[in-house]
Amino acid sequence: MRRNLFVISSLMLIGAMLFAACTPDLSAGTEEVAIDAPGSGDGLSGRIQIAGSTTVQPLAEVLAEAFMADNPDVMIEVQGGGSSVGVTSAGEGTVDIGQASRNVKDSEFEAFPGLQVFTIAYDGIAIVTNPDLDLPTLSIDQVKAIFAGEIANYSEVGGPDAEIVVVSREEGSGTRAAFEELVMESGDTEAVITENALLQQSNGQVRTTVAETPNTIAYLSFGFLDESISTVAIDGVAPTVANVKNGSYPIFRPLNMLTNGEPGELAQAFLDFILSEAGQAIVAEDYITVTDEEDQEEEPAASLSGQIQLAGSTTVQPLAEVLAEAFMADNPDVMIEVQGGGSSVGVTSAGEGTVDIGNASRNIKDSEFEAFPDLQVFTIAYDGIAIVTNPDLELPSLTVDQVKAIFAGEITNYSEVGGPDAEIIVVSREEGSGTRAAFEELVMESGDTEAVISENALLQQSNGQVRTTIAETPNTIGFLSFGFLDESINAVAIDGVAPTVENVKNGTYSIFRPLNMLTNGKPGELAQAFLDFILGAAGQEIVAEDYITVN
Repeated sequence: MRRNLFVISSLMLIGAMLFAACTPDLSAGTEEVAIDAPGSGDGLSGRIQIAGSTTVQPLAEVLAEAFMADNPDVMIEVQGGGSSVGVTSAGEGTVDIGQASRNVKDSEFEAFPGLQVFTIAYDGIAIVTNPDLDLPTLSIDQVKAIFAGEIANYSEVGGPDAEIVVVSREEGSGTRAAFEELVMESGDTEAVITENALLQQSNGQVRTTVAETPNTIAYLSFGFLDESISTVAIDGVAPTVANVKNGSYPIFRPLNMLTNGEPGELAQAFLDFILSEAGQAIVAEDYITVTDEEDQEEEPAASLSGQIQLAGSTTVQPLAEVLAEAFMADNPDVMIEVQGGGSSVGVTSAGEGTVDIGNASRNIKDSEFEAFPDLQVFTIAYDGIAIVTNPDLELPSLTVDQVKAIFAGEITNYSEVGGPDAEIIVVSREEGSGTRAAFEELVMESGDTEAVISENALLQQSNGQVRTTIAETPNTIGFLSFGFLDESINAVAIDGVAPTVENVKNGTYSIFRPLNMLTNGKPGELAQAFLDFILGAAGQEIVAEDYITVN
């Protein structure tokens, strides 16, 4: 339930069988895309290659057929291979779009920092029982043990004294594969579905068997739920579409499409189609859509009152305070209290529900999502930091490790990093500076070992002073927030990527961090109103004064 975003397609040759059978060599890369010249209409032409999750594959094929029907000069090839293949192929740029029926791992974002994730659907699975069976809420571990045959009587989980009859889909079923991934393979140990389970060949057969057979329990895709069976809450959360979308129901997975940086024009057109009303209508036939009309309807303005408590990152804190003041000015009956404590405090406080909103100036760790699976993450800004030099100094691209060694005083001459034979003069912000704290976190504390900024650094009291000192002093190098870059200094590429707002937003520039706000499940009405303000035009205008906006 994390991190998260959204999708692409083309022309069939002779028919669906030939289309499904084609297996081009992904190592050859992708082909050029042609967009009709102005005056020839908005016709699209070209080819899109997609590979990855076998769960997403059938949906992508149907979406591709529909897109190609409207765009006969487009060819979309969809292959499987698994989610890991989808991530790697997208990250390496050997396909136009990768597919993954899971969240992207932190290690994969580190390996492919340019990855863009487009969530096109959700796959929700409910635990269901015979309607005469009254079960309390179950935990994921209890569900796992029941379907593994380790718990054999409902009395062991707070139900009646009756033998459990497990019903399951057959081997090879997509629903079974999703259930095994989300439940049976969760936690520290994996389990397999008991060999005593009553196997059924379709979701419809599962539903009928459970409805008609006493003491049965099974799993079903959301689209097959009806009044003939009972659904079981998981950790107290009912299996509803709303609870999947707000992240509070745990047995679901996103169906994602991935690109290496911003999608190409043709890929973007396909993604736009998938997320449109027509594309989501296709999604709705088997999965949960990511958009709906109710989400997009504007509600009439209402008078707000109450209190919101925020705590966490000391970097986010000053920005949150300014945003809170602006929001309270428009809503005089609202009181917002903003405290610090650090990002870890923000995550824990939000996860435990001791504050309405937690603040974190970093990505959320996998371990934190495991500890607090209901966490919702709202990125409100990006904090980008550039490495800058005197304008007379020509430096090639640097790596983060080289930057780290320079500012630690381990590299003392520019010739050691491909520059001129000149002594390096490090310029830094003072202790306690927010920009310095961000630089230390993103660069000096990166990798396997931590380092500290050299005691010989020329300390400055503001970003403006850093810029002036570097512009006027030969052989100087420093770090600056993006908002202070201008033509008086040179900005250095990192790993060949220039420090631009666009490259921060597409994930290719590495020295940046998200400024996040977090809630425990779906935000309350007042917290949601505040978040809507922050992400609206007025809020992002305030963000833009010191940071990079998210829209």
